[in-house]
Amino acid sequence: MTDANPTPLRILLVDDSRVARLTLQHLLKSTGFEISVAEAANGDEALAAFTPGQFDLALIDFNMPGMDGIELAGELRKQDPLLRMALVTANIQDSIVERARSMDMAFLGKPVTPEQLSNLIRG
Repeated sequence: MTDANPTPLRILLVDDSRVARLTLQHLLKSTGFEISVAEAANGDEALAAFTPGQFDLALIDFNMPGMDGIELAGELRKQDPLLRMALVTANIQDSIVERARSMDMAFLGKPVTPEQLSNLIRG
């Protein structure tokens, strides 16, 4: 038996570029999953909007004003150790990928595809 009204996947989308946030939202919707998205333009906004247990997944850009995406992930991890997170960035230096993985984050290089997002959502 399938649930006729599945609970939407709650996603925190953090990127300083409004265009990037809109693009990711469009790509997320194209996956066919029921989603609910909250946006933040930087780490401080994300932390202000965050409550433990509120989100199922956080998609976080690396290069942002103030704290970078991995620093933000560390702060979010302190509040919600079970939160699934992915670093979404065009910066694919090995050191950044390693830092993301050390925080138990998935890594998605920009440009992101709907298939990558679907695979991430499925776990």
